Amino acid sequence: MAASWPASLLGLAAGALLLAGYVRGGPGWVLGFVALLPWLWLLDRQRSFAGTLLAAYAMTLAFTLAGFHWFGFAIGRFTQLGPAAGLALLLLLAPLLQPQLLAFALLRRAVRQRLGPLAGALAGAAAWVGCEWLLLKPLGDSLGHGLYPSALLRQGAELGGVAGLTLLLLLVNEALHAALARRSAGPRALAVPLALALLPPLLLAAYGQAVLGRATASAEKPLRMGLIQANIADLEARQIGRAHV
Repeated sequence: MAASWPASLLGLAAGALLLAGYVRGGPGWVLGFVALLPWLWLLDRQRSFAGTLLAAYAMTLAFTLAGFHWFGFAIGRFTQLGPAAGLALLLLLAPLLQPQLLAFALLRRAVRQRLGPLAGALAGAAAWVGCEWLLLKPLGDSLGHGLYPSALLRQGAELGGVAGLTLLLLLVNEALHAALARRSAGPRALAVPLALALLPPLLLAAYGQAVLGRATASAEKPLRMGLIQANIADLEARQIGRAHV
């Protein structure tokens, strides 16, 4: 079923608000696991590649406005054009600042049509992180950066870098989206997608707890250091004395 214009705008607005809360830091990091759900819902209701591309382009605008509105204000001050012109220029550049959204949406749709939702989700996530790696985004941002306030989950960057955290967030959003799509099929149909959504963050949190536990234990152990230094306090006087001998 195709989404109406009001429903599409509502989905984009909901996604933008969730992303804005996510990138603000603090406890908002938990929103990263659900922030893409409205947009995924919108993508699945597009009947053509043109519709998918339009939904992806609209999301580049919402994503940029939610996360980087401050940069638009900075452009306005620097150019002395004012905040409105700065924001307009920022939104004009949105597809260049967030090209991974376009790659994600288009490849996800193409693979989903041929191989099904699971393959589409994996292909889309791979396109997202691959695009960020290949194109070296101008602002250097990635979805995984928003997990920094979580002391447990950010330890996962040691394993897969920020790209690994971004991949985790994408797949969790996809799994929750699949669970919502099956909500009318009964509890048994929800078991697998919910497990796929909950297990990776729990495992990552357990890893983070282990890392922090080792760091705490190491900090509690006393450290003794032995320093050996030659007696050079009177080196200059000794050299002068030798010169007179």
